[in-house]
Amino acid sequence: MFMDNIELTGSWLKLAIEEWKLIEQIDISTNRGSAVYHAQQFVEKLCKAIIAALGFEPPKTHAPSWVIDSIISDHKLGIINLNLSKQDIYRLEQISSLAKTLEDERTRPRYGVRHGNIIVSPNEYYSTDTVKLLLQDAVNISEIDL
Repeated sequence: MFMDNIELTGSWLKLAIEEWKLIEQIDISTNRGSAVYHAQQFVEKLCKAIIAALGFEPPKTHAPSWVIDSIISDHKLGIINLNLSKQDIYRLEQISSLAKTLEDERTRPRYGVRHGNIIVSPNEYYSTDTVKLLLQDAVNISEIDL
């Protein structure tokens, strides 16, 4: 499945691993927003590694899952020709779907949520259970075998 861009792919994976190491140091009972933010960054970097592995230059975006979707769509339409099996496509679709869960958090892990004249901080906004679910999504993405 993987084409070229091996060095670029490895660089993105290294960055993703650095994010995960930060997550492992975070106490999610007190720093829930930070945990979600770094999980979001971890997933973005994994997706960019996949884009590079497919032979493309990962764009500057906080929603690389949509780029993966575009690559899959172009492949299915015959616009681009990649050596992808049906299983590869299924796995890429799984990754993209899970990645959107974290990408959809957008700026909430950094800035919280505004309600009228107040801002609910990320630590107030996220429950520990929600953080655990989002972290599990990140783990699930990393465990999909490509």
